[in-house]
Amino acid sequence: MADRPNLIQLRISRFWPFPRVYYGWAVLVAGVLSSFATVATQGPIMGVFFRPIQEELEWSALTLTIGFVTGTVAGSLISPWVGRRLDRRGGRLVIVAAGVVIALSMVGLSVMSEPWHFWLFFGAARGAAVGGVALGMMVGLASWHVRRRGRVIGMIGTGQRAGQALLPLPILAIMLALSWREAWLALAVVVVVLLVVPSGLLVRRRPEDYGLLPDGDPPAGELAEGEQLGDRVEETWTLAEAKRTRTLWALMVAQASVVLSVNAVNLHITANFQDKMAVEQAVAAVAIFATAAALSTLPWGFALERVHVRYVGLTAVGLLFAAMLIAVRADTFAGAVTFAVTYGLGLGAWTVTSRMLFANYFGRRSFGSIRGFAAPIMVVVNPAGPLFAAYVRDATGSYSIAFVVFAVVFAVAFAAFLVAVPVRKRAAARPSGEPSV
Repeated sequence: MADRPNLIQLRISRFWPFPRVYYGWAVLVAGVLSSFATVATQGPIMGVFFRPIQEELEWSALTLTIGFVTGTVAGSLISPWVGRRLDRRGGRLVIVAAGVVIALSMVGLSVMSEPWHFWLFFGAARGAAVGGVALGMMVGLASWHVRRRGRVIGMIGTGQRAGQALLPLPILAIMLALSWREAWLALAVVVVVLLVVPSGLLVRRRPEDYGLLPDGDPPAGELAEGEQLGDRVEETWTLAEAKRTRTLWALMVAQASVVLSVNAVNLHITANFQDKMAVEQAVAAVAIFATAAALSTLPWGFALERVHVRYVGLTAVGLLFAAMLIAVRADTFAGAVTFAVTYGLGLGAWTVTSRMLFANYFGRRSFGSIRGFAAPIMVVVNPAGPLFAAYVRDATGSYSIAFVVFAVVFAVAFAAFLVAVPVRKRAAARPSGEPSV
């Protein structure tokens, strides 16, 4: 019996060379690498491209922002369909196909000359990252890891923030030595090597498909004396059940509020600092906030295993609120560093919160469907933040008004988390008239 899990894992993938190690860690390796690679479609990297593209092609901030939000909206629109497919069939094919789309789009960006080229190629890349890679990997990891979910998501977030910290400076170096066009080609190679190949070789749907249990737990017959399998199984909700709770709707408000602001700040913060200081200092500030996020994400993940995700979420939005107030006044490199550390710590906390928010409240079985159901609201909020910031910058020459508004939005998210009290199914059995949520 002891060798059975090892024999099963040998049949899962010949490319995982550690048969005595729980296969969920193989899925995690693919997840960390994919998180690093997909930063090519995210605001901190796109922000590095802003000024060089504007100077060569004479495009406005709004023109570039349209491409960014087009992809985010596309990813949000396909998420409900993708989520249902992921719950049924797993994410490997979705993730690999999305990775190919991202890589080909990066090649297209290297030869673009018209605004619609950028909208098409960057929109396709970001849509594939948001609606394919990110959702697919989160559903997969939630299936393989339950008790250690916090640290696992912390590792995934560390991969993402490490990419945001490490890639801007090499990308800037390629731009200075060659041009921004070659920088897009370099990112295409990163996506193929770190996303497409590992995901195709290692990602699998869920442990039960291979006779395993989440977290590498033994079968029921091999449990320790006095231990019951039910002690290791989390409570799970269907989408229909979750929709009947006030908590789901409060979580959707909190998530939408944070996404509206964070996407805009990530995209525009480099340009904001470039308006006030040297380009090298602006890029360094972005690298600092990404480093702070990367270093704090794993500790936040461990915290998530000890306290409810709600409290980590409250901490995250509190730090992000403070960072916006700092950003309004930050017109020196010292101010930019203060913002970067505060924002990075908040972003690290939000990284683990956002990735497992619905899984920790409602379980893993319908995670894809519930997260997909919440995605369409992003069709409104995802473009609103970045477009609003771009409009404010073009109209006033500064991002200050936008950052004040984002501080208010973070305050709304804080209030929503206060409302999002954890729910239990057994509450439904209470006497009539006693609230269940």
